[in-house]
Amino acid sequence: MEPSAARSSTTCPGAPSALPAYEVLAPFYDRYTADFEHEVVLEQLETLALEHGLRGRRVLDVGCGTGKSFLPLLVRGYDVTACDISPRMVERARRKLGKTDAGRVVVADMRALPWRRAFDLVTCLDDGLNYLLSDSDLAAALRSIGTALRPGGLAVFDVNTLRTYRETFAEEFVVESGQTVFEWRGEGTGDVKPGGLSSAVLDVRMGSGRLHATSRHTQRHHPREALEAACRRAGLDPLAVRGVAPGAHLVEDPDEEVHRKLVFVARRPAT
Repeated sequence: MEPSAARSSTTCPGAPSALPAYEVLAPFYDRYTADFEHEVVLEQLETLALEHGLRGRRVLDVGCGTGKSFLPLLVRGYDVTACDISPRMVERARRKLGKTDAGRVVVADMRALPWRRAFDLVTCLDDGLNYLLSDSDLAAALRSIGTALRPGGLAVFDVNTLRTYRETFAEEFVVESGQTVFEWRGEGTGDVKPGGLSSAVLDVRMGSGRLHATSRHTQRHHPREALEAACRRAGLDPLAVRGVAPGAHLVEDPDEEVHRKLVFVARRPAT
Protein backbone atom coordinates (compact mmCIF):
# COMPACT_ATOMS: atom_id res chain seq x y z
CA MET A 1 0.00 0.00 0.00
CA GLU A 2 1.36 3.40 -0.93
CA PRO A 3 1.56 6.02 1.87
CA SER A 4 -1.08 8.23 0.29
CA ALA A 5 -3.56 5.35 0.27
CA ALA A 6 -3.39 4.58 3.98
CA ARG A 7 -6.30 6.58 5.38
CA SER A 8 -8.21 4.13 7.55
CA SER A 9 -7.67 3.17 11.17
CA THR A 10 -6.20 -0.20 12.16
CA THR A 11 -6.20 -1.60 15.70
CA CYS A 12 -5.66 -4.95 17.39
CA PRO A 13 -7.53 -6.68 20.21
CA GLY A 14 -5.85 -6.13 23.55
CA ALA A 15 -4.52 -2.66 22.78
CA PRO A 16 -1.34 -1.78 24.68
CA SER A 17 -1.34 0.38 27.79
CA ALA A 18 -0.45 3.44 25.72
CA LEU A 19 -4.02 3.76 24.43
CA PRO A 20 -5.84 4.67 27.67
CA ALA A 21 -2.81 6.60 28.95
CA TYR A 22 -2.66 8.94 25.96
CA GLU A 23 -6.36 9.24 25.29
CA VAL A 24 -6.51 10.93 28.70
CA LEU A 25 -3.26 12.88 28.33
CA ALA A 26 -3.77 14.09 24.75
CA PRO A 27 -5.21 17.57 25.57
CA PHE A 28 -2.25 18.30 27.86
CA TYR A 29 0.61 16.47 26.13
CA ASP A 30 2.19 19.47 24.41
CA ARG A 31 2.27 21.38 27.68
CA TYR A 32 3.81 18.45 29.54
CA THR A 33 6.52 17.99 26.88
CA ALA A 34 7.17 21.68 26.22
CA ASP A 35 10.88 21.33 27.03
CA PHE A 36 11.46 18.08 25.10
CA GLU A 37 14.25 18.58 22.57
CA HIS A 38 12.69 16.98 19.50
CA GLU A 39 14.51 19.27 17.06
CA VAL A 40 17.91 18.29 18.47
CA VAL A 41 17.02 14.60 18.55
CA LEU A 42 15.61 14.46 15.01
CA GLU A 43 18.64 16.24 13.56
CA GLN A 44 20.91 13.61 15.08
CA LEU A 45 18.65 10.72 14.12
CA GLU A 46 18.66 11.90 10.51
CA THR A 47 22.46 12.03 10.57
CA LEU A 48 22.61 8.56 12.12
CA ALA A 49 20.26 7.14 9.49
CA LEU A 50 22.23 8.73 6.64
CA GLU A 51 25.44 7.28 8.05
CA HIS A 52 23.85 3.83 7.86
CA GLY A 53 22.71 4.16 4.28
CA LEU A 54 19.34 5.92 4.30
CA ARG A 55 18.18 6.43 0.73
CA GLY A 56 14.91 8.10 -0.17
CA ARG A 57 12.57 10.57 1.53
CA ARG A 58 9.52 8.50 2.48
CA VAL A 59 9.15 8.30 6.27
CA LEU A 60 6.65 6.59 8.56
CA ASP A 61 6.55 7.89 12.16
CA VAL A 62 4.98 5.24 14.41
CA GLY A 63 3.51 6.41 17.73
CA CYS A 64 3.62 10.02 16.54
CA GLY A 65 1.61 11.51 19.41
CA THR A 66 0.62 15.10 18.69
CA GLY A 67 3.18 15.37 15.89
CA LYS A 68 6.22 16.68 17.72
CA SER A 69 8.26 13.67 16.60
CA PHE A 70 7.65 14.18 12.88
CA LEU A 71 7.30 17.94 12.36
CA PRO A 72 11.11 18.43 12.23
CA LEU A 73 11.27 15.85 9.42
CA LEU A 74 8.62 17.72 7.44
CA VAL A 75 10.69 20.88 7.78
CA ARG A 76 13.65 18.93 6.41
CA GLY A 77 11.71 18.02 3.29
CA TYR A 78 10.71 14.41 4.00
CA ASP A 79 7.43 12.94 2.78
CA VAL A 80 5.97 11.91 6.14
CA THR A 81 3.15 9.56 7.03
CA ALA A 82 2.47 9.26 10.76
CA CYS A 83 0.27 7.12 12.98
CA ASP A 84 -0.70 6.66 16.61
CA ILE A 85 -2.99 4.26 18.44
CA SER A 86 -4.74 7.17 20.23
CA PRO A 87 -7.42 8.91 18.13
CA ARG A 88 -7.23 11.99 20.35
CA MET A 89 -3.48 12.31 19.80
CA VAL A 90 -3.96 11.85 16.05
CA GLU A 91 -6.61 14.59 16.04
CA ARG A 92 -4.11 17.05 17.52
CA ALA A 93 -1.35 16.02 15.13
CA ARG A 94 -3.67 16.62 12.19
CA ARG A 95 -4.45 20.11 13.46
CA LYS A 96 -0.75 20.96 13.27
CA LEU A 97 -0.69 19.94 9.62
CA GLY A 98 -3.65 22.19 8.88
CA LYS A 99 -4.94 21.96 5.32
CA THR A 100 -1.56 21.34 3.74
CA ASP A 101 -0.63 18.14 1.90
CA ALA A 102 2.79 18.05 3.57
CA GLY A 103 1.98 14.98 5.67
CA ARG A 104 -0.65 12.40 6.57
CA VAL A 105 -1.68 11.18 10.03
CA VAL A 106 -3.86 8.12 10.68
CA VAL A 107 -4.91 5.96 13.61
CA ALA A 108 -3.01 2.66 13.57
CA ASP A 109 -1.66 0.06 15.98
CA MET A 110 2.09 -0.51 15.65
CA ARG A 111 1.49 -4.26 15.90
CA ALA A 112 -0.60 -4.28 12.70
CA LEU A 113 0.49 -1.43 10.45
CA PRO A 114 -1.40 -1.37 7.13
CA TRP A 115 1.58 -0.56 4.88
CA ARG A 116 3.72 -2.90 2.78
CA ARG A 117 7.17 -2.05 1.39
CA ALA A 118 6.21 1.63 1.36
CA PHE A 119 8.88 3.55 3.33
CA ASP A 120 12.58 4.28 3.28
CA LEU A 121 12.65 5.05 7.01
CA VAL A 122 10.38 4.09 9.92
CA THR A 123 10.81 5.91 13.24
CA CYS A 124 9.27 4.96 16.59
CA LEU A 125 10.34 7.45 19.26
CA ASP A 126 9.55 8.55 22.82
CA ASP A 127 9.66 4.96 24.21
CA GLY A 128 6.61 3.74 22.29
CA LEU A 129 7.92 0.15 22.25
CA ASN A 130 8.12 0.11 26.05
CA TYR A 131 4.32 0.17 26.23
CA LEU A 132 4.34 -3.32 24.66
CA LEU A 133 4.31 -5.59 27.69
CA SER A 134 4.66 -9.04 26.12
CA ASP A 135 7.21 -10.71 23.89
CA SER A 136 4.48 -11.46 21.35
CA ASP A 137 3.43 -7.80 21.11
CA LEU A 138 7.03 -6.67 20.69
CA ALA A 139 7.59 -9.28 18.00
CA ALA A 140 4.40 -8.24 16.19
CA ALA A 141 5.42 -4.58 16.23
CA LEU A 142 8.91 -5.23 14.86
CA ARG A 143 7.53 -7.52 12.13
CA SER A 144 4.98 -4.88 11.22
CA ILE A 145 7.63 -2.17 11.07
CA GLY A 146 9.83 -4.39 8.92
CA THR A 147 6.97 -5.11 6.54
CA ALA A 148 6.29 -1.38 6.14
CA LEU A 149 9.89 -0.81 5.02
CA ARG A 150 11.03 -1.19 1.46
CA PRO A 151 13.92 -3.65 1.01
CA GLY A 152 17.03 -1.87 2.26
CA GLY A 153 15.00 0.58 4.35
CA LEU A 154 15.91 1.56 7.91
CA ALA A 155 14.09 1.47 11.24
CA VAL A 156 15.14 3.88 14.02
CA PHE A 157 13.55 3.51 17.46
CA ASP A 158 14.30 4.35 21.08
CA VAL A 159 13.57 2.65 24.40
CA ASN A 160 13.92 3.52 28.06
CA THR A 161 16.83 2.04 30.01
CA LEU A 162 17.16 0.40 33.41
CA ARG A 163 18.29 3.76 34.79
CA THR A 164 14.99 5.36 33.77
CA TYR A 165 12.94 2.64 35.43
CA ARG A 166 15.07 2.56 38.57
CA GLU A 167 15.00 6.34 38.96
CA THR A 168 12.20 8.16 37.09
CA PHE A 169 9.64 5.39 37.66
CA ALA A 170 10.54 5.28 41.35
CA GLU A 171 10.35 8.99 42.17
CA GLU A 172 7.83 11.81 42.42
CA PHE A 173 8.17 15.22 40.79
CA VAL A 174 6.13 18.17 39.57
CA VAL A 175 6.17 19.90 36.17
CA GLU A 176 4.50 23.30 35.84
CA SER A 177 3.37 24.74 32.52
CA GLY A 178 1.44 27.99 32.89
CA GLN A 179 -1.69 27.26 34.90
CA THR A 180 -1.29 23.50 34.43
CA VAL A 181 0.54 21.39 37.01
CA PHE A 182 1.63 17.82 36.28
CA GLU A 183 2.33 15.55 39.24
CA TRP A 184 4.30 12.40 38.41
CA ARG A 185 4.12 9.56 40.95
CA GLY A 186 6.39 6.65 40.20
CA GLU A 187 5.27 3.37 41.69
CA GLY A 188 8.60 1.55 41.40
CA THR A 189 11.14 0.73 44.08
CA GLY A 190 14.41 1.36 42.29
CA ASP A 191 15.39 -2.30 41.94
CA VAL A 192 13.79 -3.13 38.57
CA LYS A 193 15.36 -6.17 36.94
CA PRO A 194 16.07 -6.45 33.19
CA GLY A 195 12.80 -7.12 31.39
CA GLY A 196 10.73 -5.99 34.37
CA LEU A 197 7.51 -3.97 34.46
CA SER A 198 7.23 -0.45 35.88
CA SER A 199 4.32 1.94 36.30
CA ALA A 200 3.64 5.54 37.22
CA VAL A 201 0.64 7.84 37.53
CA LEU A 202 0.52 11.33 36.05
CA ASP A 203 -2.06 13.68 37.60
CA VAL A 204 -3.02 16.85 35.75
CA ARG A 205 -4.20 19.78 37.87
CA MET A 206 -5.59 23.05 36.53
CA GLY A 207 -5.88 26.53 37.99
CA SER A 208 -6.75 26.27 41.68
CA GLY A 209 -5.27 22.78 41.93
CA ARG A 210 -8.38 20.85 41.00
CA LEU A 211 -7.58 17.36 39.67
CA HIS A 212 -8.50 17.42 35.99
CA ALA A 213 -7.18 14.10 34.65
CA THR A 214 -5.16 11.05 35.67
CA SER A 215 -3.03 9.08 33.24
CA ARG A 216 -1.48 5.71 34.18
CA HIS A 217 1.69 4.60 32.39
CA THR A 218 2.78 0.96 32.51
CA GLN A 219 5.92 0.00 30.63
CA ARG A 220 8.28 -2.92 30.23
CA HIS A 221 12.03 -2.69 30.08
CA HIS A 222 13.39 -4.32 26.92
CA PRO A 223 17.09 -5.23 27.31
CA ARG A 224 19.42 -4.43 24.43
CA GLU A 225 20.21 -8.08 23.71
CA ALA A 226 16.52 -9.00 23.70
CA LEU A 227 15.68 -6.18 21.29
CA GLU A 228 18.48 -7.09 18.90
CA ALA A 229 17.36 -10.73 18.95
CA ALA A 230 13.74 -9.69 18.39
CA CYS A 231 14.84 -7.56 15.42
CA ARG A 232 16.58 -10.53 13.84
CA ARG A 233 13.54 -12.77 14.32
CA ALA A 234 11.45 -10.04 12.67
CA GLY A 235 13.75 -10.02 9.65
CA LEU A 236 15.62 -6.83 10.57
CA ASP A 237 19.41 -6.58 10.82
CA PRO A 238 20.55 -4.56 13.88
CA LEU A 239 23.18 -2.03 12.78
CA ALA A 240 23.90 0.34 15.68
CA VAL A 241 22.93 1.34 19.20
CA ARG A 242 23.50 4.77 20.75
CA GLY A 243 23.01 6.16 24.22
CA VAL A 244 21.11 9.41 24.75
CA ALA A 245 23.24 11.74 26.88
CA PRO A 246 22.16 14.99 28.60
CA GLY A 247 21.16 17.60 26.05
CA ALA A 248 19.62 14.83 23.94
CA HIS A 249 22.97 14.05 22.32
CA LEU A 250 23.60 10.59 20.87
CA VAL A 251 26.81 8.92 22.00
CA GLU A 252 28.57 5.66 21.29
CA ASP A 253 29.24 3.08 24.01
CA PRO A 254 25.63 3.08 25.34
CA ASP A 255 25.24 2.09 28.98
CA GLU A 256 21.89 1.07 30.51
CA GLU A 257 22.92 2.39 33.93
CA VAL A 258 24.26 5.73 32.63
CA HIS A 259 21.95 6.78 29.80
CA ARG A 260 18.19 7.19 30.16
CA LYS A 261 17.40 6.05 26.62
CA LEU A 262 18.95 3.89 23.92
CA VAL A 263 18.48 4.47 20.19
CA PHE A 264 18.58 1.51 17.78
CA VAL A 265 19.10 1.38 14.02
CA ALA A 266 18.07 -1.73 12.07
CA ARG A 267 17.76 -2.48 8.37
CA ARG A 268 15.38 -4.59 6.30
CA PRO A 269 17.68 -6.66 4.05
CA ALA A 270 17.80 -5.53 0.46
CA THR A 271 17.01 -9.05 -0.73
